[in-house]
Amino acid sequence: MDLRHLRYFVAVAEELSFTKAAERLHKAQPPVSQQIRQLEEEIGVTLLLRTRRHVELTEAGRVFLDQARQILRSTEGAVVQAQRAQRGEIGRITVGFFEHMSYTLLPPILLAYRERFPAVEVQLRWFPVINQAEALRRGDIDIAFLRTVPDMSDVTWETILEEPFVLAVPSNHALAGAESVSLKSCAQEQFIMYMEHLAPDFRAAHMRMCASAGFVPKVASEVGQVYTLLGLVSSGAGIGFVPASVQKVHFDLVKYKPIQGKPVTYEVLLGWSQRNPTPLMKAFVETAKSVL
Repeated sequence: MDLRHLRYFVAVAEELSFTKAAERLHKAQPPVSQQIRQLEEEIGVTLLLRTRRHVELTEAGRVFLDQARQILRSTEGAVVQAQRAQRGEIGRITVGFFEHMSYTLLPPILLAYRERFPAVEVQLRWFPVINQAEALRRGDIDIAFLRTVPDMSDVTWETILEEPFVLAVPSNHALAGAESVSLKSCAQEQFIMYMEHLAPDFRAAHMRMCASAGFVPKVASEVGQVYTLLGLVSSGAGIGFVPASVQKVHFDLVKYKPIQGKPVTYEVLLGWSQRNPTPLMKAFVETAKSVL
């Protein structure tokens, strides 16, 4: 028995005519009759009573018709669901993110993704940026927002955004009124810096920025997260570098200032550890790119 037997039987049972069923199936009548006979022989049940002028369902045929319809509907549903899965429209995806993504880039990406793929279940898991690649390798997450940090082995990624840093200064600072800031003018300032073991990429980039301006920064405090840095800046403890997208975050006592000269940038990546990204992953990456 195969699906063709069921389709032919349902057509005959609903039309109660081999001729009309054949027309509906776009087939010649003899093959339709042959398929029905094969079906009855295989299951050992008479499904249809036939005369030259009349076709009638037996009681067994009526029961079989209900079941055959369910099987065909289930098969059609399975095909549709498989096609949707191939397009990344259904399923579940677990996304890893690091701190400042949660209040800058992640919200618009998630809004757009959920609008495009409402049937996909999205699970979110926070990890420090330094631990994202390891979380991928362990299988804790399917896809993750990354920055270029040590040990990216066994991780494949695509760059979705390259953005510059800006300077966060207290609102009562002498630099707060400037349209942009030259780093050379900051040689005597106290800096809030990122801890090397938690944000090695940011730490290295900011040290290079200061070195290119001719000084080694005076470190007032070290932090692990952008939001902590902004809090300390608002208290007047110093100034610090933050990604440009963080300007969406409003602090009453913090001003954001562009840095003069060629901007130093960092990359936001989306990465995965599987050899090939799944349709769900591809759809998430494409949505993130389109948003950003």
